[in-house]
Amino acid sequence: MDPHKVNEFRAFVKLCKEDPSILRTEDRCFLRKWVESMGGKVPPDAQKTKEENTKEESTDSTKAEENIKTEEPSNEESDLEIDKEGVIEPDTDAPQEMGDENAEITEEMMDQANDKKVAATDALNDDELQKAINLFTDAIKLDPRLAILYAKRASVFIKLQKPNAAIRGCDRAIEINPDSTQPYKWRGKAYRLLGLWEEAAHDLALACKLDFDDDVCAMLKEFQPRAQKIAEHQRKYERKREEREIKERTERVKKAREEHEKAQREEEAR
Repeated sequence: MDPHKVNEFRAFVKLCKEDPSILRTEDRCFLRKWVESMGGKVPPDAQKTKEENTKEESTDSTKAEENIKTEEPSNEESDLEIDKEGVIEPDTDAPQEMGDENAEITEEMMDQANDKKVAATDALNDDELQKAINLFTDAIKLDPRLAILYAKRASVFIKLQKPNAAIRGCDRAIEINPDSTQPYKWRGKAYRLLGLWEEAAHDLALACKLDFDDDVCAMLKEFQPRAQKIAEHQRKYERKREEREIKERTERVKKAREEHEKAQREEEAR
């Protein structure tokens, strides 16, 4: 095959890859049909004319250049400062026992689970935290479909500064009963210990909505501004990222078109 034809075809393929909408033009419909007959897919029409797209890309590119020139991409997250008072290192213990949710539970097992729960509560009141954990775990193994047991055990894990263990238990409790307040309360506190402010605010707000709690709502009010600050910063970061992507895409399309036009000119000059 003529090398010039090969170069021209290669440039055209590259242009199609960067801007598939050109296969939607009337004079190239045969090529689109051939691609689709081979199992390929061509993106749907963009709802705008070619001229509008070009104008929009140019406008977006200009805006992206202005924003990128005034802000260093490498420092996008450097201006975010959040108070980390009370944040601890995550616990790395092996996951605690959760019980067999498919087990057949008898009345006797439920009674035994309740006895273990009472004993665990007594141990907790006596500040015997590990004993309370063990007793709540025994109760869970006897009645693994009782959401409150996981939430109660999670509360002890919070006291032991083990937020990840608390989160795992609360996740299971929420799976069992998504309308229970306690799992959201303790998971929110666990997220707070890890410095995950947005997640903590979400859970504590939901806990307050399900069942108003002065303690929970006071904590939510205390650090909700941190969650909002993070959310605003994240929106800013995403906006700048999108602007860079638009600029990069515009430049790729422009380069592909220039290569295609160059190949056409070389062919016409022969």
